[in-house]
Amino acid sequence: MKIWLGLLITLGCIINTAQADNTMGQALQINTHFRTLYGTPTWLLIVRDVDTGLVSPYQFDIRKEDNYWVAFTYGHSYKVTASSLTFGNFAKINNFCNLENGIISGQSMVIRLTGVLAPVTPSYRCNVSKYKDISFTNTSQNQ
Repeated sequence: MKIWLGLLITLGCIINTAQADNTMGQALQINTHFRTLYGTPTWLLIVRDVDTGLVSPYQFDIRKEDNYWVAFTYGHSYKVTASSLTFGNFAKINNFCNLENGIISGQSMVIRLTGVLAPVTPSYRCNVSKYKDISFTNTSQNQ
């Protein structure tokens, strides 16, 4: 019991320190609303903080048409170093949604995916919006 209490106190201190230091950087909000989904795709998204070199990998298993995820960065400037969508051993889409396109400074993103997600024909759409705001703002997937 003492161990759990100690862990909770330590976690609380870490969170308070992070909030005080404003170490939370930008956010990548991802909304999906697919008409049809084929297979069991997995999206690997890797974000690197340009200033510290901190690498944050995110893996999103797409198992239903409507999803909402958030990937956080920990700095002002970041780079998406990998964005790949795989359909098991069948197919792989590199640079999914064209997110691997350089360093992004002081901007968060809202990524909206629609259409049909299939390994054979790319009949999906990626709408990527960037906005200048260092504080995280939650957007509803039903916009």
